[in-house]
Amino acid sequence: MNEELAIFIASPDPANTQFFPSRKRLTRRSRIRPASIFHPEDPSLTPEEHFPLQTVRAPDRPVHPRFVNRFNSREVLLVIDALCINNGRHADKSSPPIGSSSFKFKNSPGTPNAAAMLPLSEEYNGPITGTIAFRLEEEPQGDVMDHTSNPAKLRAVIAALHFRSWHGEGWRRVAVLTDLEYIVKGATEWLPRWVGRRWRKSKVGRSGRKYVNRDLWEELQNRIEELGG
Repeated sequence: MNEELAIFIASPDPANTQFFPSRKRLTRRSRIRPASIFHPEDPSLTPEEHFPLQTVRAPDRPVHPRFVNRFNSREVLLVIDALCINNGRHADKSSPPIGSSSFKFKNSPGTPNAAAMLPLSEEYNGPITGTIAFRLEEEPQGDVMDHTSNPAKLRAVIAALHFRSWHGEGWRRVAVLTDLEYIVKGATEWLPRWVGRRWRKSKVGRSGRKYVNRDLWEELQNRIEELGG
């Protein structure tokens, strides 16, 4: 596959339905259960071929099509994308960057994308077209920062995993497709190390550089553990 996929294990517990729960701080005492990497049945297939758009005909499954694993009808794919105008202020030092996030969970030929703000505390209630797009908040979860493509894509993953009660549609695993190693490695490998270092890039002293986007990583990890049951 040309892009990496991170697999999140979906919970069969119907009690895990809360939309954007309160953020739980991750500390050195936290027990972190990372997501796992998706390993395709056939590495020669593209993501589109491995997860074709289809409708699973069963009483407990959605009546609308989803991107379903052709080798396992209990696995669904969410496609993540984002962009950031003036990313890193490289184009114009005086203008603030503007980030935008989106995710796709089905195709809707001929239908325009839904564009809406999706605050962390509010569920999306706009038209459902298969692609949800929204502008990155100025202060995601209260932490002020310049917009960059990394938090924009991270925010898109969080929104996608919270968008629906995926286990309620009968899915046992949710695959997230992204081309950003920062998200794949962070969710499956790096996060326990960052937390173990108290989010500091150096173990010496309490000051110095810290790993960024802590608020978003904590929100994402909370959701991963909810889906993991």
